[in-house]
Amino acid sequence: MHYDMKGESLRPIEIAGDSESDKDLVITTLTESLQIHKEIMERLHSEREAFIDKMERERSEEQEITRKEKEQALQAMEEQLERYERLESAYNLVVSELETKKTEYKKMESRFYDHVRSIRPTDDDLSTIQYEITHLTSQLNNFCMGLKSKMDRSGGTAFVLKRWHHREQDIRQCFLSQDDNDNDDRLDAGVLTLFTEKFVMEILRSELFDQPIHAGVSINDTFKTLSDWIEERNSHWANRLRQQVSALVVRQPGDDEKANMEKALATIVDTILDQLSEMYPRIKDGDNQRKKIDSIVSRAAKLNLAMKGQEIKVFCPNIEEGVARFDETMMKPSSRSDPQGIVMFTISPAFVALDPKDDDHGFVIPGKVFCKSE
Repeated sequence: MHYDMKGESLRPIEIAGDSESDKDLVITTLTESLQIHKEIMERLHSEREAFIDKMERERSEEQEITRKEKEQALQAMEEQLERYERLESAYNLVVSELETKKTEYKKMESRFYDHVRSIRPTDDDLSTIQYEITHLTSQLNNFCMGLKSKMDRSGGTAFVLKRWHHREQDIRQCFLSQDDNDNDDRLDAGVLTLFTEKFVMEILRSELFDQPIHAGVSINDTFKTLSDWIEERNSHWANRLRQQVSALVVRQPGDDEKANMEKALATIVDTILDQLSEMYPRIKDGDNQRKKIDSIVSRAAKLNLAMKGQEIKVFCPNIEEGVARFDETMMKPSSRSDPQGIVMFTISPAFVALDPKDDDHGFVIPGKVFCKSE
């Protein structure tokens, strides 16, 4: 006897009265059902096995990809580490070479400056020259302003019109206008002070700054001829010759040449003092004003030698009075001047250091000018 899951007995199928064919049909049906069930089970098992194989294969592939990526990453990291080590080694080598070159450069720089000092007449460079130019013009301006109490306007006017007789019409037009109510034919004190500064600076420029070498040097004219000839062929040689001759004049002038230079400077002082006495009659009272002029001339003389001793040309460019127009890069207006227009009078010249090979190396100190608007 058979029992079901609930413990109840199962009764066998009884096919009473069925024919043999019916029994065969039942058996066949059961057989087919079992076969179908078997096929289903086999298919499910096959699909399950295929799914498991696929999952294992994909997992294996993923693991292989991960392994390869890890190996590639490790290899890349090792390559980067090797490259870093090579770069670090190269960097350390470059740093070592740079330090060596810095040491060599400092030695070369020291030798260069020793050489420069050996051919320069003074230790000045472009920066100290700029300072000295500014100091000189300021000192001259203060000197001229301090002379106002000693001024003779009539004598000063006569001196100005005589010295610049070729500009008399322009002087009268600019400073002695007929529109003045008092009809005074004398120049104003402020105007006379400007012309005093102009006069002294013209003497300093012609007797010092525009000299081929220096005031009183016997070879000035000869040097100019030779220098101009060399300049046409090799400007560097011309500059070096100027430096070396200037240094020689300062360091080994010789007794006669030194006496000539001192005499020339004294003559400049006498010339300024004598001619200014026409404007300032009491300027020779005592020696106070002479000492001031002597100080100005001495400073200008030292400045001239410093200018002549530079590797590049330091000079005063010409400004054509009555023709040139105001240029703020080269000029600054004086008192009483219009801020622009035609340059009628140059009170003090511009100073220019020009390097043809380097626009940034050099300087321009503007000149003081009196302008008149058109």
